[in-house]
Amino acid sequence: MMMMKKSIATLVALFAVMTVSAQQPDTLRFMNDYRQFVGFVTTKPALTKPVADSLIARQDALRRQYRKVKPMLTNAQVEEYNRLKGRYTKKMLEYRGNRVGDGLSATGDSIAKTTGRVGSAVGGFFKGLFNK
Repeated sequence: MMMMKKSIATLVALFAVMTVSAQQPDTLRFMNDYRQFVGFVTTKPALTKPVADSLIARQDALRRQYRKVKPMLTNAQVEEYNRLKGRYTKKMLEYRGNRVGDGLSATGDSIAKTTGRVGSAVGGFFKGLFNK
């Protein structure tokens, strides 16, 4: 009876060690994948809409994966993930800012062209507002 309890305890301990060791490669693989993803995103000089859309989809998939592996990550890995996520977010904000700036510039050009046909008071306001 004592031998049976000891062997059961050994099996439980072995199972726990195997579970931890099986989970660890998942966390390492996730962190390596995320490092590579953020490295790729941050080295792109400029993003186009189709590329940005695919990067956003990939980030969403990685975020879902992060939620699954987060309980198994060390504090250092969580800190690194958040740092990498910040770098990704910064790049995407730059992209979105450029798109908004380009859109405002195009809108300003369009308004400046059409204001010549509108009354001089309104036209002068928009020309002053959007003039380069």
